[in-house]
Order: sequence, then structure tokens, then C-alpha cells
Amino acid sequence: MHGHAEAQLKRKEPGIQQLARKYNKLCDELVVMIEKRKAPRGAVAPHMIERDSLFKLDVDDEIWQDVGLQDDVQDKIPLWLGDDNVRQGIKSLLELDRCQEEEKRLCKEREAMHDWMVEEWECVTEAINLCGTCILNFHHSISNIHIQMWMI
Repeated sequence: MHGHAEAQLKRKEPGIQQLARKYNKLCDELVVMIEKRKAPRGAVAPHMIERDSLFKLDVDDEIWQDVGLQDDVQDKIPLWLGDDNVRQGIKSLLELDRCQEEEKRLCKEREAMHDWMVEEWECVTEAINLCGTCILNFHHSISNIHIQMWMI
């Protein structure tokens, strides 16, 4: 599966690189328009895509920032982008989600182990009950042998 994904990525890489070049060209044109005051007031040029690291993305890379890509012009930076407390809150919420998923998985595993243990306990109890009768019969036959030996 991993090899298939890598092969498909290699096959699509030239097209993705071309899209990145076109995007960067449009960003350059927008910067020129902003400098010449031909762009809407308050327009912000989006960050260019670094083609060298396009396939080595990290969670904090600029490609994930939507600066300049919104239709409405905002004077304020979005809280998720500029407020460290909000960013930390998002990370904490994601960690909480992973913990809750793990807790559900562990509960299912505990339930499966409990069911297995109940089944094993029933099997052992049945074996003891069956063997208990066998043991009583064995002891009875031994006792009979001993009694018969004493009678000789």
C-alpha cells in the first residue's frame, strides 16, 4: 500500500510542481498589483509555496496558513493563527480527542478480556466438576481396592 502511494505521488509530482509554479506566479502578480495600488484596499498577498520542501510538509509550515486567501479583508489576525493560547488550546483539544479514542479502545479491549476470562472460568469450573466426579470415583475405587486388600 505504501509503495503504491509513493508510486502515485511520483507520477503526479510534475503536475503538482507545475501547479505550485503557477500559484507562485499569481502571488508575484498580486504583490505587484498591491505595490501599484491596483489591488483592493487591504489586500494581502498569500505566502508563496516553497517547491523544494513541498513534499516534506510539517504541521507549522506556511502552506497551511490561509493568509490573503479569504474574500473578506480583515484587519485582525485570526486567533488560531496569532494567539498562542488558542493555538495551545487547539493542540490540547486534539490531544484530548486522541486520549478519548484510546480510552474507548481500551474499554473494548477490557470487555473482550473480561468475556474471555468468564469463558475460561466456566471451562475450568466445568472441568473441575467433571473431574470432581472422576476423582470421587477414583477415590471410591481405590478405597474398594484397599478394603478388598484388607479383607484378604
